[in-house]
Amino acid sequence: MKKIIRKKLCGFKALVLDGDGVFFTGQETRGVTKSGEAIVMKTRSLIDGQGISFLRAIGIKVTFASGEGEPLNSIVEKLNTLPSVKKGLWEPIERFTDLLDKGKVGALETWLHAQHVSWDECAYMGDDRTDLEAMQHAGLKVAPANAQKIIKDLADIVTYARGGDGAIREFAELVLEARGVSGNSLPAA
Repeated sequence: MKKIIRKKLCGFKALVLDGDGVFFTGQETRGVTKSGEAIVMKTRSLIDGQGISFLRAIGIKVTFASGEGEPLNSIVEKLNTLPSVKKGLWEPIERFTDLLDKGKVGALETWLHAQHVSWDECAYMGDDRTDLEAMQHAGLKVAPANAQKIIKDLADIVTYARGGDGAIREFAELVLEARGVSGNSLPAA
């Protein structure tokens, strides 16, 4: 691993994740319940959730910058009910569905300021042009394997795993390795 990348992996304090293409695969299935209610189902990897837990356990603040509503909101709500959050050991995950009228950069500037974190101390994982401007500001830029070429070209790290299929966990493992932390030594969620 290059020294500059290791330094960035060791120095960031906050991680911003996009929804579709990063947390979810980017594919969706639409259906209708027996009562006629429309539903949208998306696919994600449970190991990515564990990767988020690893990062939160070492003090990384995590947020989602996505216009995504459901099912992301209910998943974030579930992550925020983990015992480590209830005990005050981990900060809750925030999401920016209500601030995105400012654009991702504006919403993130508001959040970063409230967290006392600079753009240089921020890692951003995105996959598409809608992430480009925010990624350009971030100190550490990460793209999953399925990201568009323009995003991969900008990224400091491109994971081998695809978004929604282990990319977040792979990134978390890189962070733990760079910081000399064993995943086995981290407290349970």
